Amino acid sequence: MAELDLNTMQYLSAIIMVVLSILMLVLWLRNKEEAIEFWCIFAALICFDTVLSCFPELRNMSPYVYLYNMMNSYAYFSLMLGCLYFANININKVYILSLFIGCALLNGIGAVVMFSDEYRRAIFLSFNAIALIISLSAIFKLSTRVYAMEKYFLLALLTMHFIIHALWIILNFTATSLNDRLYLQTTTSTFIILILIIIGLQLLSLGKIRYRLERANERSIAIKKALSNGVRETNVANNSKSIFLTNMSHELRTPLNIILGFSEALTMGYVGKLNDKQKSFVENIHRGGIRLLNLINDLLFLSKIETGHLQMDFEEIKPEEILTEHKELFTSIARKYNCPLHFIEDLEDFNSKDRVFANKEWTKQIFSSLLDNAAKYAKRNSNIWINIFAGNDQTMRITIKDQGTGINEDQQENVFKPFNRAGIDSKFIEGTGTGLAIAKGLAEAMGGKLDFESRKGVGTTFWLELPLKRTSRSSP
Repeated sequence: MAELDLNTMQYLSAIIMVVLSILMLVLWLRNKEEAIEFWCIFAALICFDTVLSCFPELRNMSPYVYLYNMMNSYAYFSLMLGCLYFANININKVYILSLFIGCALLNGIGAVVMFSDEYRRAIFLSFNAIALIISLSAIFKLSTRVYAMEKYFLLALLTMHFIIHALWIILNFTATSLNDRLYLQTTTSTFIILILIIIGLQLLSLGKIRYRLERANERSIAIKKALSNGVRETNVANNSKSIFLTNMSHELRTPLNIILGFSEALTMGYVGKLNDKQKSFVENIHRGGIRLLNLINDLLFLSKIETGHLQMDFEEIKPEEILTEHKELFTSIARKYNCPLHFIEDLEDFNSKDRVFANKEWTKQIFSSLLDNAAKYAKRNSNIWINIFAGNDQTMRITIKDQGTGINEDQQENVFKPFNRAGIDSKFIEGTGTGLAIAKGLAEAMGGKLDFESRKGVGTTFWLELPLKRTSRSSP
């Protein structure tokens, strides 16, 4: 009956070991670490030895019994190496290699000389005990804060397993001691402890994964908090900048308007006639003042766009009115740079009741900026075309095409950045570099889109799309 109970325990242990070995293999495949790799070898070799134990005639067959004993010891060496790697302990490869060679050498000699059962069993139990002592030492050094439950659970199991090995060495069990009650009790306990050790190793591996996830979560929370603080500080800085620009623009425009007023009065001769040299000086002062005023206005406008403080004063506009009301202004801008301007109005796709919901002043400012930009950078006497047409059922599109130098591909991402001229030398070209940035901001504020296409040496086409409120042609 005792033999039946032991055999039954061996069979059950073998089945459970196979399942646990597969689980350990899956764990290693998901987290390919050296510690888990060695524990996977430990589980596989112990599983193999447990299965062999179900067939004692095969397991104890000479001289193969020495090979099986060596494999059993190598299983415990794998357990030891896994614990050392897991605890990040420097491994003395000479000592480890000596253990492996010593185990193989003694078992090899035993296979030839045929040691007695007592001596044979003492050899592999001693090697196993050494591996268990080193494993206990490594697990003991693990952080209690990180692996509290897993650490003490595994320490208890390894300690009990070492005690059983020490007991076997002391009592010098023989292979025919199946009827010995103490042997049966310790052997049954060994199967249970080995199963629990493999489970403990898996829990330890999962504990490390859990710790990493917790650390990653903590870092994520810290990054999120830092980003939140950064956004808050950026908003405060933007609001401070907006307030500063608003106040400074007011403080600067007041004396600047006085300068412009007096320079204009001097130019018009209200305080007496000026000679040519004096008049040239006063005109330069006036032009400089106008340019400075435009820069201040642009800065204020950019600040309003960035902070979303634009006054949304929209109205319904007929598509054809977008250009016709400002044709004279656009023509004068192009004429200033000796560029012929051509209007192409494809209005056939528009219904008489179609409307664009936009701000007239903003559209005027957008087209003035685009046209001024096209004319300034165009080749002398080159053509500029303005075309208006229906983009699709929901949008109206206006394009401004020039025959300029084009924009380099590596600079195209900088086109809409304030105070940036996309790598073009701006020394002899008027402007502050804010026109396109403001134009894009105004287009997006109206629910539209501003973009461009450019080829170096051929020219550039800027296009503005605005949302179109369409009415069916069949409507009365």
